[in-house]
Amino acid sequence: MADPTPDQEAALLADLAATCREHGYVVEAIDRGLEVSGEDEDEGAFYLLPDHGWLQVRCLVLAPEDLDEARDLTALFETLARAQFRLIGSRFGYDAETGLWLVEDLYPGFEVARVPAVLEQLTFVWDALEDLFLAALEGTVPGEDAFDAAFDLEAATPPN
Repeated sequence: MADPTPDQEAALLADLAATCREHGYVVEAIDRGLEVSGEDEDEGAFYLLPDHGWLQVRCLVLAPEDLDEARDLTALFETLARAQFRLIGSRFGYDAETGLWLVEDLYPGFEVARVPAVLEQLTFVWDALEDLFLAALEGTVPGEDAFDAAFDLEAATPPN
């Protein structure tokens, strides 16, 4: 599949912006894509970044200054691995300069109309894991029960 032309990419960004606005998001153009946020300024932002036909949707989970406060990132990375093992439908990206990101990669040909649902999914995942990550910055690796509780799941019990 050939990379989209600049005109196709501009049309994609326009469609994404219109769809997100229809769902109540505030949308601003940024260097490589769009910044999408809720109307409340305290809410985080999502970044929609087209790349060779793919769309990367990401949100900042922990800023570099949050990570700098941690004595050690070992517990955080183990927590990330355990979260990822639960097949949360997204992945994490870490960069020492920009922080920890929650990322969803949408394949070429994705439906623009489904992007607001992806934003909701990322919000749910971050809301569920936030306390676990903050504890991990203090050195606590959560157990399976903590993950179950974070996602409002009940531990499986063997049948009688």
